[in-house]
Order: sequence, then C-alpha cells, then structure tokens
Amino acid sequence: MRREVLSRWWRRYQAADLAGLEPRSRRPLHSPTQLLPGQVRAILALRARGQSAAHIALALGWGRGTVQRVLERVGQNRLPRPVRPRPKRYEKQRPGELVHIDIKFLPALRNARYDYEFAAVDDFSREAVVWIGLDQTSLTAAGFLERVVETLPYRVEAVLTDNAFAFTMRYAQHADRLTRFQQACATLGIRHYLLRPRAPQSNGKVERFFRTIDDECLNRRTLHTFRARTRAVDDFVWFYNHERPHLSLGGMTPIERRKLFFRQSRA
Repeated sequence: MRREVLSRWWRRYQAADLAGLEPRSRRPLHSPTQLLPGQVRAILALRARGQSAAHIALALGWGRGTVQRVLERVGQNRLPRPVRPRPKRYEKQRPGELVHIDIKFLPALRNARYDYEFAAVDDFSREAVVWIGLDQTSLTAAGFLERVVETLPYRVEAVLTDNAFAFTMRYAQHADRLTRFQQACATLGIRHYLLRPRAPQSNGKVERFFRTIDDECLNRRTLHTFRARTRAVDDFVWFYNHERPHLSLGGMTPIERRKLFFRQSRA
C-alpha cells in the first residue's frame, strides 16, 4: 500500500477515531453536466404522457442515455402496461349449439411436406374433433365438417370460423360465391357464423385447444412421419375428451359434461 494512502488514513484516524476510516463518497463536489430540477421535471412531464425515452430525448434535444438514467433513478424506466378491458366470456347452453372450427399450420416433418391441423371444439362441452390434412382447401374443410357431424353424437346447429378462404369468400373478389365449406353447411342445415375482422379472441376456445395440443402432445416428442404425428394427435384427443380434467368445466372432462347434460335433460 502506498505511503500517502497510509498517511491519509492516519490523519483521518487522529481526527475522528475509527469513524474517520469509514468509506466516503467519491462523488465530485460540482457536476456541470448534471440536469437541473426543471429539466428533470420536463422529462417526467413527457413521461407522464406515455412517451418513451427515445421520444423524450428527441423532444428535448438531449441524449437518450441521459433521459434513461433519469427515468431509472425515479423508477419510471418502464412504461405501465395499458389496462385492457376484461374479455366478455360466454358459453352456450347445450352441446352442438355452437362449434368452433379453425385450421392450424403444422411445421414440415422429415419428408419436408407441410400439414394442416383441422380442429373443432364444442362451445358447451369442449369436446374436440381433430384431423390432420395435406392442404387447407375449402373442399378439405368441407370434408372435415362432415367428419365432425359424423363424430359428435349430437346435432351440430352452428359453426364459427374465421374469414380464411377455406371457409368463406367474404373478402375475395367474388364475395357472392359460396365455398365448398359453406355449401356443406347449407346441405347439413348448419348455420355458419364468421368472426369479426381482426378479432381472433372470439374464437379463443379453439385457439386455446391448439395450444394445449402443442404443449401436451406435439412438443413433447419428436415426430418424423405423417402417420406418427396423426397417431399422436388421435391418442391425445381421446385422452383430452375422456380423461383430462378441464378447469373451465369444474374438473370434469368434456365427455362427462356432455353426458351430465343429457342425463339432466331427460330427468
């Protein structure tokens, strides 16, 4: 240790005993570049309007780092998240009253061919029907609808889909034309409802179901072939319908909810 350092500590000890050896601030007595209180208030005023550090720096003509340090010092380095309105949840009163249908793109397997996951979820019971196809044409969607009608042991009264071309020509050049899916709905006596544009949350039940399949089935193992993927999904859907407790159903499975409804309706 240098002699002058020891001499400085000895003088401090003589002047204030052990208290003189406590660490002292190295902050300079004068900071010419430090922002004035009025300048800090200007930053906070713009922050209160929801502006980012970059926008505040541009508006005041200062460096972004300077503004960011001020915001961090006062605990406002992150903008508060906007309060979103609570979603309006709804549930139909009987099985088949409304079935949500959607298509999900699946990544290519070893054979470099893309697959498409068709899913239908009953709004009341959450009972699901899934099928994996090789394309997402309206003809394939119509075939899936017929599969849903054959699989579910109750009448499908209405379906809800998005505005994809597999379901509707609503936003196509020939909007008056019916797709094969819409023709199948008319033939089967099923009402077809379309989502409002840019409102995917309205079809949230089937979207959540897709995520459940990903989390609990497809992402749990490595699948290399179309047959392996199809078999894994079929096994999971049976488990989902018959054995997996559903939190939104009070712990019942979709099949239990459906059977309970028909027992009570006969009573």
